[in-house]
Amino acid sequence: MFTRKSLVRVAALAAGLATAAACTATPPTSGGATQSSGGTAAAGSSGAALVVQGDNGNPSLVRNFNPYLVANNLRGNFLVYEPLEVVSPIDGAYSPALATANTRPGPSEIDFTLRTGVKWSDGSAFSAADVTFTFDLLKKYPALDAKGVWTNISSVKAAGDKVSITLKAANVPFMDVIAQTPIVSKSIWEKVADPTKYNDPNPVGTGPYLLDAFTPSQYTMKKSPTYWQADKVAANEVKFPMGTTNDALSITDGKFDWAYSFLPQVQQTFVAPDKEHRTYWFPPGGTITLYLNLSKKPYSSVDFRKGISESMDRTQIAKKAVNGYLDAASSSGLILPNLEKWLDPSLANKGVVTQDNSAATASFAKAGFKMQGSQLVDTSGKQAAMAIMVPNGFTDWQQAAQEVQQELAKAGIKVTIDNPQFAQYTLATQSGSFDAAFGGFGGTGNPYTDFNNALNSKLTAKIGTATTNNFQRFSDPAADNALAALAAATDEAGQKTATNVLQQIMFSQVPAVLMYYGGSWGLFTSKDYTGWPSKADPYTLPTPYNNSLWTVLTHIKAA
Repeated sequence: MFTRKSLVRVAALAAGLATAAACTATPPTSGGATQSSGGTAAAGSSGAALVVQGDNGNPSLVRNFNPYLVANNLRGNFLVYEPLEVVSPIDGAYSPALATANTRPGPSEIDFTLRTGVKWSDGSAFSAADVTFTFDLLKKYPALDAKGVWTNISSVKAAGDKVSITLKAANVPFMDVIAQTPIVSKSIWEKVADPTKYNDPNPVGTGPYLLDAFTPSQYTMKKSPTYWQADKVAANEVKFPMGTTNDALSITDGKFDWAYSFLPQVQQTFVAPDKEHRTYWFPPGGTITLYLNLSKKPYSSVDFRKGISESMDRTQIAKKAVNGYLDAASSSGLILPNLEKWLDPSLANKGVVTQDNSAATASFAKAGFKMQGSQLVDTSGKQAAMAIMVPNGFTDWQQAAQEVQQELAKAGIKVTIDNPQFAQYTLATQSGSFDAAFGGFGGTGNPYTDFNNALNSKLTAKIGTATTNNFQRFSDPAADNALAALAAATDEAGQKTATNVLQQIMFSQVPAVLMYYGGSWGLFTSKDYTGWPSKADPYTLPTPYNNSLWTVLTHIKAA
């Protein structure tokens, strides 16, 4: 496992991804890998194959393009199956895909206008029937509904090129989940006996690419001749070689047009060998967080949590973990500058907490702790102690944890670091059997989703019962009320008011100790293709494992 996966894997954990078995099933005969790209290359397209650092195999790639089976499915499915709209993970902005527009008649209603003239890669016409079938499929097979679409939807109806979705309760932000649900072909998938065990080896989609060739070590995709915006697709061919332990060497040797990896001294190791063509962009993609188990003392004390937060030198922690590529995180709960438009202006220093040992001592005192020699002790004279879980192999988090250990030791707290395997770490965090644990916070581009996952009391569970969100077990009626207000707000003023309340709760109650921003490690070669996302043109995150792959490959140009 690579350090580049740290934020990704925990983001998957926090999203509560399904683990349905991905057994091979007999595929339908139409469409798929036997199709060729056909036709002539569009103006501005390139004959050079675009090579993207690919999926990990165990021990080889599994031919699974089912967009709903999270276990082992391939990145290429984002180039086959399109959603209604794509939501920017940076700022939540919408980009039309299979829908050209949406309207919200009310906080519990969403109407989508579908794009006309779209065809599936087998040549059949896309229609509203495919959309309603898709949502009905997720309802019929809950194992496919990893994002919990039907926990919020009450009905999906179509009339002409309009699809109307009614929610069970007011939830304006939930449109992000609905809009990004991948849409599948009714004529193909209604023939599948059990979609929960279907690997979809020969996918038929509306997206920019078709599967062309597949081996256990690499798969290749060809540009679809039926694609509705083929003129925006520059690369005629995309290759996904299987990720291996040699990826770092392949990256520095320039074998990928687009790679995703944390590289120390990136200027020297990656850019310097070809300054003309190599670039990188490491924007914040989430917040690396110290989660404290709030069901345990002394972590149940707000003052004790404040003391921990005030004891930390977040800039130094970030330097140790990510070479200073990114800095201290705002304790508002917002990823800055991505979501700065939502920042509560009353928060000093944009919500960034700086190390203040005097303030920490005062906070610990309010929690009933005092310094006795070099130890922080409670009223019985027992030293405060904490075990921090960091999954084995997450070397960047390990370095950060070691710095946290040293800083809290200066505050008198005895800290040990446990490095369980990822499966054990997941089980412990979800069941609440931990003192403290590193994890990811936010990164969806939607303040509501980020806050809701961490603060909604409905997502908590008794110790010993698994929960995939709010596993620190935070509960406050004020947070629940603000989340409900934000969910129902259709105007920006109402949304900002509710968001400010949630920021104040994050800042003042410290339900999680936000430390530093985790990076999205985009590495690019512009010899054949240009227009990669960058600080100057931040149209999406440089993450080739989600809808950003679709966004980038319909944006770049031939060099």
